Amino acid sequence: MATIVLGLGNPCLGDDAIGWRILDALEARLDLRTSPDLVLERLSLGGLSLMERLAGYDRAILIDSIDTPGARPGELRRLSLDSLPGTHANAAHDTSLSDALQLGRKMGVKLPHGEITILAVQIERRLAFSETLTPEVEASIEPAVQALLAELGQ
Repeated sequence: MATIVLGLGNPCLGDDAIGWRILDALEARLDLRTSPDLVLERLSLGGLSLMERLAGYDRAILIDSIDTPGARPGELRRLSLDSLPGTHANAAHDTSLSDALQLGRKMGVKLPHGEITILAVQIERRLAFSETLTPEVEASIEPAVQALLAELGQ
């Protein structure tokens, strides 16, 4: 089964870089030569661009930040696509991932069907220009890598 693991976020926006940083740590642990059906990538866009990147894969795991009021920074959550707000879009002229996936399927694009998992880390600083993570968010990297390895059956 072809699987893509996407680290989402922006490496210049502090805690929003957590998806990329977790993917860096995961990549250091895996020998991708022995896993030809596994692809690891970083992406800073959502909606239609994200949908296009999922094309051709049977399964997708998205690693991203989340900002939920009252949640503890660094808290790790495993979410399904259905649990995300339907109106969320990363850009003013884009659409939600759910809507983008529906559009792609209507257009005949081969997309993961029911096999999209989101691993989200609660962030502390949102939209703060920085290349460092807050300590609580940084501490979530190793537990997130362990969760990803379990998801991948490693």
